[in-house]
Amino acid sequence: MKTATAGTILLLLFTCISAAESAAQVKMSEKAENSGIRFTTDFESGSLDSVELKKAAMVSSQMQKPEILFEFDIYSRLDPANPADPKLAPSGRWFYFKMERVKDKQITLNFHNTDPKRPYYSYDGENFTRFSPEEAPEYGKITKRFEHDTVYIAYFPPYTVSYLNSRIDQWSRRGCVKVESIGKSEHGRQMPLLTVTEPNPDLPDNKKHVVYIHGRIHTSETPASWHLDKLIDLITGDSGYAEDLRKNIVFYILPFTNPDGVAEGMSRSNGEGINLEVNWANADSVTAQETKNIRAFLESITKKGKGIDIALNMHSQSSDFVTYWIHTAESTSDEYYKNLMLFANLTINGNPHFYKDDLSFSSVAPRYVEGWLWERCNGKALATTFETPYTFYNRNKEGEWVTIENLQQMAENNLYAIGDYLQIKSPERLVTGSPCKKGGFAKARDYGHFYFGKNYLVARKEGAKAVFRIKDLPAGKYGVYSWKVGKNERISGDGENEWQRIDSIVQSRDGAFKYVYHSTSAGEKLDNLLFIKE
Repeated sequence: MKTATAGTILLLLFTCISAAESAAQVKMSEKAENSGIRFTTDFESGSLDSVELKKAAMVSSQMQKPEILFEFDIYSRLDPANPADPKLAPSGRWFYFKMERVKDKQITLNFHNTDPKRPYYSYDGENFTRFSPEEAPEYGKITKRFEHDTVYIAYFPPYTVSYLNSRIDQWSRRGCVKVESIGKSEHGRQMPLLTVTEPNPDLPDNKKHVVYIHGRIHTSETPASWHLDKLIDLITGDSGYAEDLRKNIVFYILPFTNPDGVAEGMSRSNGEGINLEVNWANADSVTAQETKNIRAFLESITKKGKGIDIALNMHSQSSDFVTYWIHTAESTSDEYYKNLMLFANLTINGNPHFYKDDLSFSSVAPRYVEGWLWERCNGKALATTFETPYTFYNRNKEGEWVTIENLQQMAENNLYAIGDYLQIKSPERLVTGSPCKKGGFAKARDYGHFYFGKNYLVARKEGAKAVFRIKDLPAGKYGVYSWKVGKNERISGDGENEWQRIDSIVQSRDGAFKYVYHSTSAGEKLDNLLFIKE
């Protein structure tokens, strides 16, 4: 095997590309310019700082035709300096660039300023494939022989402003969706808001539950957008369950809090360098327009009706697991913490990608939207951050890696958690609430367990009876589940703080239904039941 020098390869094989032809957005070393391979970012969400050619070689053998090898050092672009918090180091996680003239050439890319683990490539800019373990055996490095002349490389499949606008156009055609803007960003882009609900003659909108969801504060966190996209699809969908949720809930959904950052290829900041996630307690002079717009909108909805019941801040994280950020009881209250843990465990329930030991904990702080809501709503708005990973689930590198498809599969778990927590009574999935009669049960209220509402029941004896009545249950077969009240621990034990199937029933015709529950032992804890139509 013979290897030619980099200088020889560049002189013999390639024609120099003029500076005018090279994309101005990407800084290229002279050797990289002369490699014949072009790097550009002149498209929406494109981002890259500079490229240096580390090595170029021709490898030949008697049995095979000569092979061209290139190795580049790739430097992702850092966000602008943050005027609201100069000590906060700018991020350079996001990269999204195009390479041209790469067909049949083996390319090695070494990434700097960023932390990719098996990033993605696409030959058409729309359908992305994750690099295989063989192509990316170590973090921050990929090697591949590309099959086409042009290839796009991205940290994760992009979810752009243009794509969101196309989805909003689709969602807006559904009768339950109203689209409006809460204002313009620092660079003049609209911030579209979806209001999703369904007319209910028995419940006016100002008496319904309120769920607020926003996403894409940190613009590199595209997994969160793909996940939220499916959640919106489910909320606005035509299932009976979604319709029942809309009849009882007003959803306010802001898919992009940071449209400038998305369009301009930032990582964690808006177009001016401000990290919107921690911009809620800054002086007005360094509070971003996006933050001001969101704050004004939230103030408007907290002034009317019931206020906010649930607020979800949708993110993605570099850690290799799904999580909620749970605000500690010490920084909030015992009841708030209990309710957050209940909601988190409802989301974990039946989710193969989210384990009981995946939760994260922090103090609530005013610089975050959760801290602002804690103070604004007097602790009544259940506010938390939900994080999806970029890489793999459950800290298991050998297990399932994150894809758009499995991110979207998880959205159903989030939807059920919302409905269950708010105890929405839908014929598809009906949470009963407390029993109407109980014999041999005593009420218990403490913060040593996680349960619905203000109290749960404890059986005084074996065979204690509780009667649950459902006013109008459609005919059909149902699985019956009981919420297994568990201890107040950060990691719940097996069989605790989860729905457990206890029975199946058949309702022969539409109408009232009575379910009688008998305890199996003294001291058994009883809370809500859940009926799921099968």
